[in-house]
Amino acid sequence: MRIPDMAKRKARIDSATEAVRVMAKATTEILPPANVPLDEADEPFFRNVVAEFARSEWSDHQLELAAMLARTMADLVREQKLLRDEGGIAYTEKGTPVANPRKTIVQMHASSILSFRRSLALHARAVQGEARDAAKRREAAKDIEGDNPLEDDLLARPG
Repeated sequence: MRIPDMAKRKARIDSATEAVRVMAKATTEILPPANVPLDEADEPFFRNVVAEFARSEWSDHQLELAAMLARTMADLVREQKLLRDEGGIAYTEKGTPVANPRKTIVQMHASSILSFRRSLALHARAVQGEARDAAKRREAAKDIEGDNPLEDDLLARPG
């Protein structure tokens, strides 16, 4: 008696079907999810985060995490600038020097960023398999995206 696989296996990246799927997704722009709204300052971070993987690899949940990561990265930059402007030492009402409380906020954002990044990597491993296999698959997908005949609009797009 054969026990069915619990998770559907990924198609081989070197198959024609998978190449067509990757090419089709490579032509679509990845947008932030509507349920995690981004400010203008967050958007460059989002674009950088989603560029780390082939467009064909992103799930809806991963895009939500990517958007939250982007917001947190923008918050960290803003808080770090304020901390630099204010200095690392603050003074109480009595003039006693203390560590600027903003340091705690900066550390919290930095910790959250690492947590989001781990979540994305762990999720990728759960979906993609071992890191060495995922890296090969990612590289092959990026190669396909880079040499995509669908981008010149000379071929019909797969539906």
